[in-house]
Amino acid sequence: MSDQKLFYNDLKAKRESQNLSLEEISDFTKIDIKFLIAIEDGDFGCLPNVYMRLFLRSYCKYISADSEQALNDYEFYTIGSKTESKTFSIPVESDDIDNNIDQKELNLPQVPTAKIVTIAITIIALILTFLLINSIDSESGTKNNTSSFSDDKEYSKKQKKVQYSSLPDNAPLTNLDFDTDNIISGNKKKLVSSEPFTFRVEALAKTKINVNSGSIIKNKIMEPGQVEVFPIMDKISYDFWSAQHIKCSLNDIDLTQFFGTEDNSIRGWFTTKDLSLNYNFYRQSITNKTSYFFKYFFIILIILIQTYYFIN
Repeated sequence: MSDQKLFYNDLKAKRESQNLSLEEISDFTKIDIKFLIAIEDGDFGCLPNVYMRLFLRSYCKYISADSEQALNDYEFYTIGSKTESKTFSIPVESDDIDNNIDQKELNLPQVPTAKIVTIAITIIALILTFLLINSIDSESGTKNNTSSFSDDKEYSKKQKKVQYSSLPDNAPLTNLDFDTDNIISGNKKKLVSSEPFTFRVEALAKTKINVNSGSIIKNKIMEPGQVEVFPIMDKISYDFWSAQHIKCSLNDIDLTQFFGTEDNSIRGWFTTKDLSLNYNFYRQSITNKTSYFFKYFFIILIILIQTYYFIN
């Protein structure tokens, strides 16, 4: 037992062998130097047990001593020999205890307030960003193509007011431009017409089309005023970048009354067997790509911010 009683002397010897001063330890651990002296003198009655254990653990870790063994020796020493020791007056304040005791010594997963605030702000920013982006997508998706024109005169008046949108690029239309996530609505109309069937497309602005009538396939950029005519044998399928950019007709039927003039993409088909005109409206994929860009950008930014704060 005498050896265990002298465990604090062994700790002092280990510190001195490393040329570590009590001032250095005090500066690093924020433990008052008088308590460090008390530890090395074996005067453990100057502090309540819980604080002495914390200080002893921090002291041992700093001098690379076995803190668990030291705590066992401390328990054996204090239980086996309760001695009256002089007590230092301790100006204890809750803030002092929090600041002077290494949070890791409490064995609790405590996080600095600054990091908690950062995480909270990050979560709020992520939620607001998500809501904002979805709001933008919703607004672009609410473009309704249900407008119809009862006669050519009314259509002409509306047509004059249209300000055509710009084509984002010259890449040909693909299935990626008609993702099911971007669909707004689907429609089907029964037409009254007879053979021969001809599908006519006129470009009102620079636009993209992809039309397949079986005998003719054209996936191209059309310039304003350009006209393409497709004979229909059994079926014709068509993709348009924007209903606003084109004027379509099937025989003498003006399809603009169905397609409208909103700036949405159209994918559809017509079959001669049942004279059904099918057409679906889509949000233009550039909107969706932009949303994805911002979503992933903010996610990456948030990860970088979190990493920076936790490293520092």
